[in-house]
Amino acid sequence: MSSLIIYTEKEQSLIATDTLATSPAGEPFMFTTKAFALPHLQMIIAGTGISGFLGKWFVQINDRMIVRGIDNLDYHTPVILASFWDEFREKNSIPIGPTTSVYHLGFSEDEGIIHGYAYRSANGFVSEPLPYGRYVQPDCQAPENPVFPAVIIQMMERQRTNQKSVPKEKRVHIGGKIQIHHLSKEGVYIYTLHKFDDFESVQQMILDNYESGKT
Repeated sequence: MSSLIIYTEKEQSLIATDTLATSPAGEPFMFTTKAFALPHLQMIIAGTGISGFLGKWFVQINDRMIVRGIDNLDYHTPVILASFWDEFREKNSIPIGPTTSVYHLGFSEDEGIIHGYAYRSANGFVSEPLPYGRYVQPDCQAPENPVFPAVIIQMMERQRTNQKSVPKEKRVHIGGKIQIHHLSKEGVYIYTLHKFDDFESVQQMILDNYESGKT
């Protein structure tokens, strides 16, 4: 699982993710990108849950689909994601239980304003429109009158603190760096907002785990 913080208005959308991927046992496995820009469609996709599934979806959209925009893509997405998920689970021997979710944010090809959709494996990947405002996973209390994107650092640190009290097998592991994808009419701006204070030690754990065969 991952940290995902989304803030949307009609004219812009901001997606923040961490970069830590873990093994099924919760061991640091690698650093990775959890959101992708699709400038030709004026949209961003992001994902949480099982690693690798979002990248497969990105390649499908970018290399193998002819769509007008985010709303046209939404028409096709539930069926394709469901098929991909069945294939992905079988190929990677993923047991029943682990889940994945995919999020689309982009400018509607018909209305010219931001539309957002969520597709969750736990819900059969049905299309769920996202309202404007704030979406946070895992949930955490935001400061009053938050100013984005600066408040994201504080929110993710709260998520990390909250998750330390959760059993390791159920914990949302958050770490690495905070990456921002900011979509506006001008395009997509991608940058690193913050590096967590344990970045170097976690990076060393990733190397040690790989060399010892723990991941």
